[in-house]
Amino acid sequence: MRRTLNHRTGMARYGTALLLAALLAGSAVAAPPPVPVPVDPDAGAFTQPEQPGRDATPATPLPWNQLSPQQQAFLQPLQGQWDQLPPRRQQHMAGNVAHWSQLPPERQAQIQQRIAHWAQMTPQQRQQAARNARAFQNMSPEDRQRVAEVFHRFQQLTPEQKQALRAKFRQMHQQQQRREGRMGGPHGRPR
Repeated sequence: MRRTLNHRTGMARYGTALLLAALLAGSAVAAPPPVPVPVDPDAGAFTQPEQPGRDATPATPLPWNQLSPQQQAFLQPLQGQWDQLPPRRQQHMAGNVAHWSQLPPERQAQIQQRIAHWAQMTPQQRQQAARNARAFQNMSPEDRQRVAEVFHRFQQLTPEQKQALRAKFRQMHQQQQRREGRMGGPHGRPR
C-alpha cells in the first residue's frame, strides 16, 4: 500500500511537473500571469462552442461595426475573426473592454498583447491554452504562486538558456513516455 501511495504521489508531482514543463517549453502559449489572479475558466476559450444550460437566454451575435471605437481599438487583433467567435464570447470580450480600459497602462498593454497573440494561434494551440488555464486555475494557491514564480524566472532567461531548458524538458518527457510504454501506463496497469 505504501508503495502505491508513494507512486501516486510521485505521479501527481510528475503531472504538475509536466504542466510546468509544458508552460516553460512554449507548448503552452497562454502562460500564467506574473501574479496569480482569479481566472475565468472560459477566458481563454474564444473559439469554444456554446455550452448549453449555462444561461437561459442565448447570446446574440455582436457585429464588429456595432462595437464602440474604444472596443474596436482594444479588440482590433480579433477584427478578422470576430464574426466566427461565438456570440457569448463576443459579448464577454466587448464587455471586458470597459474594465480593461480602467487598468494601468502596462496591464492594458499586456492584455492587448495577449489578445494579439491569441488571434495568431491555431485552434489546437487555443485548446491547449484553455486546458492550461483551467489546470492553472484548479491548482492550489501555493502551486499557482510557485508556477508563476518559475514562469517569471523563465522569462528572465536568455533565448539560448530557454532553448536549452526546452530541450531538457522534451528529453525528460520522451524518457517518461518510454518508461510508461514499457510499464503499460502511468500506474503500471495494462492499457
